[in-house]
Amino acid sequence: MNTILIKESAIENLYSKLSSFAWTYEDQKEREALRQSFTFNYDREKIGYLTIEDYFTGLGRKQGCMAYDLEWGTIKLGSIKGGSNYKYGYQTDFPKIKILIQKLTSIHEKTAYNADGKISDELKSIVKLSKELNGFKTGRTVLPKLLSIYYPQTFLPVFNDQDHFLSILIEGEFFSEYAGLEMYLEYNYLLSKVKSRLEELANKTFDSLEFYTLLYHAFPKSDLKYLGDEVPIETTIEEQKFDALEVQHYQTLLHRNFSRLFPKLRYFDEEQQNVKHGQYDTQTVGIMDILAVDEKGDFVVIELKRSATDKTIGQVLRYMGWTQEELCKEGQKVKGLVVAERKDNYLEFALKVIPNVKFIKMGLSIILEEQ
Repeated sequence: MNTILIKESAIENLYSKLSSFAWTYEDQKEREALRQSFTFNYDREKIGYLTIEDYFTGLGRKQGCMAYDLEWGTIKLGSIKGGSNYKYGYQTDFPKIKILIQKLTSIHEKTAYNADGKISDELKSIVKLSKELNGFKTGRTVLPKLLSIYYPQTFLPVFNDQDHFLSILIEGEFFSEYAGLEMYLEYNYLLSKVKSRLEELANKTFDSLEFYTLLYHAFPKSDLKYLGDEVPIETTIEEQKFDALEVQHYQTLLHRNFSRLFPKLRYFDEEQQNVKHGQYDTQTVGIMDILAVDEKGDFVVIELKRSATDKTIGQVLRYMGWTQEELCKEGQKVKGLVVAERKDNYLEFALKVIPNVKFIKMGLSIILEEQ
């Protein structure tokens, strides 16, 4: 791992926020009780007898299973809400998922990291297994949250937002060549170094949940709302605002008429996508406008635009690549569909060499009749 250069100005800013930061003994006690309750309900012996109904939601019960307890029952121990339920893996892979959880909850915490920041061979074997399972290959939520609950001294409850905080706290540009659990472990080490530096400055030890809460207090994420990869609505000129809202309207129209417009397609995760007008949150590479499955069982990534350009191809291919890596089972294919009012010549040329991406022209009409 390269030398870590922490921004002292950012650490001082973090330190200055302590005066306006409220963290009480009651806060800590409440969260520790939640953590102990979870680890008691899912101790090593009980995990050994874990059934598929004990793990996934909706298989006989919604509450009282590990997926529900991780996402909602322990939300004060770090939020992993959002995205699809497929982040917990496929039901057909449950035997391997169970082995993965057994290994994850049986590691040697004190030797999880080597002195140089590299992960232990024990964790490497867990990372290797996670890469073999759909749902865990690129996700930084479920497995990291389990680590943060069982080993709070080593693993911080900061998941998909690691990049946000590190971009503020670490000098220079940084990027990871990894994905999923491996990326979380790399970034967790960096954030742990930041925590240690703050503890030196404050002359006190921070509980991992206290530090996690302080980070969000000091460096809140932007409230800007994005529509896929569209320009943030709050920062655009009036015409751009209108275009972005039109895309949002297209999303609603296609969702309401989806079965009629695409009779051979269905939403991949109908329960989640129906409440989001068809959108599918990868939690990794962005939010797809629509992720569908055709009558052959192949995936179809649909991207909506008012005006499509060759840049749209890059966005669609990114979603297709993620779907192929994270969701496809053996034999499944991924196709792309760009739906827009118009396309430019650049896109026309790009489509000629990418046969698994098609363009559909969308036309809307309004008829006014005097009565």
